[in-house]
Amino acid sequence: MIPVLERLGSVVNAAGRPESEVIEELRGLRPAGILTFSEFRIADTARLAAALGLRYHPTADLPAITRKDRQRERFARAGIDGVRFRTVTAPEDVDDAIAHVGLPAIVKPVLGASSRNTVAVSDADECRAMLTAVLEGRDDGPAETAVMLEELLIGRDTAAPWGDYIAVDCVADGDDVRPVFVTSKFALAPPFRERGGYGGHSVVPEVEVQAVRDLACRAVRALNIHGVADVEIKLTAEGPRVIEVNGRLGAWVDDLAVRSGTTDPADIAVKAALGRPYTVTATVPEHPVAFHYLIVPPMGARRVKAVHNVRALRELPHVDRVTVLAEPGESVDWRIGSRSNAAAVIGTVADHAELAATVAAIEDVDWIDYE
Repeated sequence: MIPVLERLGSVVNAAGRPESEVIEELRGLRPAGILTFSEFRIADTARLAAALGLRYHPTADLPAITRKDRQRERFARAGIDGVRFRTVTAPEDVDDAIAHVGLPAIVKPVLGASSRNTVAVSDADECRAMLTAVLEGRDDGPAETAVMLEELLIGRDTAAPWGDYIAVDCVADGDDVRPVFVTSKFALAPPFRERGGYGGHSVVPEVEVQAVRDLACRAVRALNIHGVADVEIKLTAEGPRVIEVNGRLGAWVDDLAVRSGTTDPADIAVKAALGRPYTVTATVPEHPVAFHYLIVPPMGARRVKAVHNVRALRELPHVDRVTVLAEPGESVDWRIGSRSNAAAVIGTVADHAELAATVAAIEDVDWIDYE
């Protein structure tokens, strides 16, 4: 990507260089703002911002922005949500965590993205086995240094293919937090793997979406985020509950927003970083509905055996693009979450009925074999 980026502007390559050296080179370019779209570069960006005198997430708030356990503590203090949890760093901590949190519960990394090592547990033996396996990286799975055992938020009954959760991307400048775009979700693949989303008009009634927007803005405000954030919210029978907040733009959000004719989140993010005025669209168009659907391997799959007939996916009505993400012979593992996705299918439909039919048609295509 570097040759492409150099055609667009100045590039400072930080690879293999001391941060102090990179800061000096950046200082010479007199930057006016700073921004990252990567979950794994939020802490680096905050340090650069502090050194260069640029506005971004305050370094003192980074633990609450990037660590799921610190987020829960902050939300509880702010009166936003009181989900029970315990941080587990060793197998001997498991029984204490179970006693505090109760069961069923969810296991998830304290630091992580893409649904890695995220799974529900229903009894004590299953919980002990899963937490121990995740901490020790058993069976060639990714190991975690710290894991949360968290109260399982039970989603309300939701008909397929729709998900029982929703995401809101927000822009924040101090206490001024505004919703930018709502990404409605498809039903999760077992155990907790995302199948993508759609927007701008949601199958969820607008009065409920407004409550979700309000809760998302409160959560972002509680974390003292500056710039953009992505908030995931569970739709429960008792009302919306915060799942987590990510201190960057959500996946596919800009694409969905632009293709649905709703707004331009990346443009808003850049303007916010530069301190320039931006406009947040208040109205949501009914049509079209843009979607980004992920084809997820079965939970028991371990390897891609063959890929064939991708053309059948591409020729489906309302499908604009298919990106195959898995090659024959490639390992797949539910424990690494979305990094094991088989394909991404992108398109636009007129309404939700058409979208439901399109999702069913996508899942019905025989194009990939697993071992």
